[in-house]
Amino acid sequence: MDSGRNPSARPYNYTKLIDAVQGGLWYEKAEDFGDYLAVFFEDGTVVNIPYDEVKTIDGNIFDEPKITRDKNSGTWLNNLVRTGLYFETAEDSESYPICIWYNKDCVKIYLCNGSVITRGGNPKEVFKSFSILSSDNRNLSKDIICTIANEEIKGTRPQFFDNLLFRPRFEISASSVSVNGELQISGESVQDFSQPVVYDVKLFDGTSVSYTVTLECYGKFPSVYITTDNNRPVNDKVNYIPGSIRVEDPLREHSDITCFQSRMKIRGRGNSTWSYFPKKPYRIKLDEKSEVLGLKSDKDWIVLANYNDKSLLRNAVAFELSRICGFSWTPSFYPVELYFNNLYMGVYDFGEHKEVGKSKVNINPDAGDVYLELECYPDEPYNFWTSMSVPLTYKDPDTPSTEVRMEVEGFFQAFETALQSDYFADPYRGYAAYIDIKSFVDNYIIQELTKNFDGNLHKSTFFSKKKGGKLEFCHVWDFDLSMGNCSFFGNIPGGNGPEGFYVKDYGFQGYGWGWYYRLFQDPNFRKKVKDRWNELKPQLQTIPAFIDEKVAYLDEVSYNNFKRWNILGTNVWSQVVVTGSYEGEIAYLKDFYTKRLKWLDKEINKW
Repeated sequence: MDSGRNPSARPYNYTKLIDAVQGGLWYEKAEDFGDYLAVFFEDGTVVNIPYDEVKTIDGNIFDEPKITRDKNSGTWLNNLVRTGLYFETAEDSESYPICIWYNKDCVKIYLCNGSVITRGGNPKEVFKSFSILSSDNRNLSKDIICTIANEEIKGTRPQFFDNLLFRPRFEISASSVSVNGELQISGESVQDFSQPVVYDVKLFDGTSVSYTVTLECYGKFPSVYITTDNNRPVNDKVNYIPGSIRVEDPLREHSDITCFQSRMKIRGRGNSTWSYFPKKPYRIKLDEKSEVLGLKSDKDWIVLANYNDKSLLRNAVAFELSRICGFSWTPSFYPVELYFNNLYMGVYDFGEHKEVGKSKVNINPDAGDVYLELECYPDEPYNFWTSMSVPLTYKDPDTPSTEVRMEVEGFFQAFETALQSDYFADPYRGYAAYIDIKSFVDNYIIQELTKNFDGNLHKSTFFSKKKGGKLEFCHVWDFDLSMGNCSFFGNIPGGNGPEGFYVKDYGFQGYGWGWYYRLFQDPNFRKKVKDRWNELKPQLQTIPAFIDEKVAYLDEVSYNNFKRWNILGTNVWSQVVVTGSYEGEIAYLKDFYTKRLKWLDKEINKW
């Protein structure tokens, strides 16, 4: 501001006005002409303010004036006191100021033409402060003090909350502030900060500006928060309990959003993992199909506990082997930290439920196709055992028609008859007429390489069969009892260690039994396995590096998991070796896999 006049000669009130609105008047320039100050505004408005004649009012002490017009005299009244200034009607006249009212946030210049010039502070500096205090929010143990830059307000919060309903306090230089049309009162209004909240601010001059408040969590790891209605427990695998789910991906590792929320219902799942372990696996059904963590839209999701797999990685390795082999579907899972009704539950795998779907097991049960589970402890109503003691359960349809059952069970009878016949190797009449050989070869490689105890066709294995088509291994599943994590091998050659054939030689009834034992009596099938093994071997050798990558990713959260479940020094059901540390568990897993790969490579290439 230029000044050719001694500031001490200015009226006290005017000097105070200049101090109050310094830097916030939104003018381009102001020129001192001796008896008056010419203020040039950005929109082209010019106001000449006489130093000694215009009344200035300190709004920090006095309310806004009531500027009215005396109809009889045509002059303006200031709080019913005559000013002697006449109402101006000429549109192009340079209006004379009647009164200036100001406070720390705003200045209003009342003009003789009836208009009021209102200016506040910088619209990018409307919020002076924004905080969420523990004194106002019982679920907070520490205050959240937000930073304000331009139209962005950001704060960080602890990772776990049952809900994110907070009552913020804020100081603002504006006429009003609202969210979705609802007026907001500092220290009183509650907002859900699980998603960014947009505060719409009305400025003193009538214009508006929007500020976005975002609360990011301290942690960076994807997390799932399950809250059942009234904190009801999940006690079984049958009854769904209603509630809500929130899935957070703070760094947007898997999707374009940081937070997903939905109503849902939840129940238990699994067999031994549900029955024997305190860290429970669950099945989740959303109210509506949704994309979660970037995965394809669905209602059905599961969380795997991996309690007895202290590496937390055996299922991840198996799914990676499935991708290497090119299975028709590989379930997608991501590690997350799970919180259930305010309780930290540890590291889980969150992912896709095994089921029929265009992006999953792509068949049409309405057309007579079937999805089958090989399970010696069936929990579905329709199941049967084949003549070679293979236990099968109908998954979809779970209530098959008599026609479907006759067709499917007749198919398996014909297949096993051909498999056990003298012509079993015949490409037209033997087993090849009934099975998708590539899927049988790839399944064998995965199950044998991991030495999966469940992999010898007695449980946790899944087939699909289209009406009139061949039998196919459609995906892999459940590898917690694999890669050296199972003490049940007994007198099998190689025992619980990395050596010895298992899937090739042992069916559910023991040595020399089962489909694979018979298949390997065909030199052509052996050759297909050998050729496929050598084709895949370079990628199979990448698994130790894959494990290292996952371990680095799980670094901090694996510590959290075993702080919650203090089992590293305890022999958990099926475990062969107790290493006493997470690092030891990983070293053991890699050592077993590497030795198993080397032994199989040597033996398979003898064929």
